[in-house]
Amino acid sequence: MEKCRFENFRVGDYLDDHAENYPDRPAVRDSRAALSYAELKEAVDNTARAMHAAGVKTGDRVAMLAPPRVEALITFFAAAKLGVIWLGLNPKYQLNELDYIVSDAKPSLLFSIDTLDGRNYRNEVATLRENHPGIRLSIGLDAAGSYEADFQEWIKSGPVTEDLVKSLAAVPLNTPALLVYTSGSSGKPKGVMLGQRELLKRSRTQNNEFPVKPYPRVLNPLPINHIGGMHFLSLYTFVGAGTITLAEKFQPDEFISAMALNSVNIVFILPTMFQMIANRPAYSPDILNNLQWFVFSGAAMPSEFVDQLFAVECGVGLTYGMTETCGSVTYEKKTGSNQEVLCNTIGHSTPSGEVRVMHSDERECAPGESGEIQVRAKYCMRGYFNRPEATKETYTEDGWLKTGDIARMREDGNIEFVGRMSEMFKSGGYNVYPREIELALEEHPDIQLAAVIGIPDRLYAEVGWAFVIPRSGAEMDKDMMKAWCAERLANYKIPKQFVFSAELPMLPIGKVDKTRLKRETISAIS
Repeated sequence: MEKCRFENFRVGDYLDDHAENYPDRPAVRDSRAALSYAELKEAVDNTARAMHAAGVKTGDRVAMLAPPRVEALITFFAAAKLGVIWLGLNPKYQLNELDYIVSDAKPSLLFSIDTLDGRNYRNEVATLRENHPGIRLSIGLDAAGSYEADFQEWIKSGPVTEDLVKSLAAVPLNTPALLVYTSGSSGKPKGVMLGQRELLKRSRTQNNEFPVKPYPRVLNPLPINHIGGMHFLSLYTFVGAGTITLAEKFQPDEFISAMALNSVNIVFILPTMFQMIANRPAYSPDILNNLQWFVFSGAAMPSEFVDQLFAVECGVGLTYGMTETCGSVTYEKKTGSNQEVLCNTIGHSTPSGEVRVMHSDERECAPGESGEIQVRAKYCMRGYFNRPEATKETYTEDGWLKTGDIARMREDGNIEFVGRMSEMFKSGGYNVYPREIELALEEHPDIQLAAVIGIPDRLYAEVGWAFVIPRSGAEMDKDMMKAWCAERLANYKIPKQFVFSAELPMLPIGKVDKTRLKRETISAIS
């Protein structure tokens, strides 16, 4: 990448540059549409004009309720051109989850699909519109929808005005571009504000670490409310002037076909996904040789699969990062002698000196000592949306972001991941926060107390187990609880196991002893 040329580019500058230099190159496609860079620029500019005509200004928010599809990127790029903050909403969310996020973010516009997997969103969008009058307009992506405006017609409505031209030129590089909601130990999601400068810096670094010739071609099935879907796959590909193929959901056979047909040349994947791919009859390790890069993140890759990756010719890499760091901050790549490193570490700080491991008393850990991973603040989040105190607590006085992850720095500079300070666990690449699930369970009138923990799982890395104390005389079963959760939580948050008991191990302070609960559970199922 040409650092001197691109360092001060905004998202919109990248799009304008790509449209000028690669007008006919495929930019983004899904099952419904395909746009070249020239066509993408036209659609984005039309959308930006329509947003501006609707009264959306720099610093406002717009929300998109959809799976990965072309309109998500069009609206994101248009919002970035205007300095507007874009929010992705996962269609797996239930209405109460959507309502909470919309009430917190207060978007001016709400874009939405009509139906997905048999679920109709029209009534839910109407409810959100009624509950939140700050939403000026609901805009349907599908012609069959019954929203206040149709996307394809609406984007034709914005005129070019002098005020629009001034607004586009005035957007600073450091303006927030993306709002991603992540939960915490309280169970209430917080909006993480990610700036254009930081996201683009991380994307340039990723392109430098995993260069693809002549340009990257990526298959992206990750949800639009996820840092992985919007940055790790989409912005990386966009910054590299590549081609993004969006898929509404992860399907192992689609990845196998894409690799076999050379329609992708780099794969970014979660280890859980790769295990699913490797278990399909059509899979053969030989198809990995069609790739230039195979990159995994989000969890450790089982050693037997690392063995397989070292036997193929393509480049192999891993990364570590989180939403608050605006993307990946550590990297490692396959060499002839570092198989152990890819099995046992999350790589090394990239660029050098951006990551440290610290004791709780603010002393830097010596090699081999466990401490918290901290990341230099310069290219991290802009803060938690409307939560200055939470933002302040996340940063050290000397300007480092506290990740809440525990690790050990090795003598060779690579970092061994130990665990998470909070109770959060990763299941299939998703962050799952027990308190959020416990709150949903404890809404049930027959539940006295609920405790949720993450238990190791070969496929998903960890899965949730819910321990429930029913109220006296209540009769409960697993199917009943799954149905209750399905009405309130995205499916990846629903515990895989429910255990009903008259009591749970307790700490002297009156809280469930989750450490003991987890230890005894793992021992019992081993």
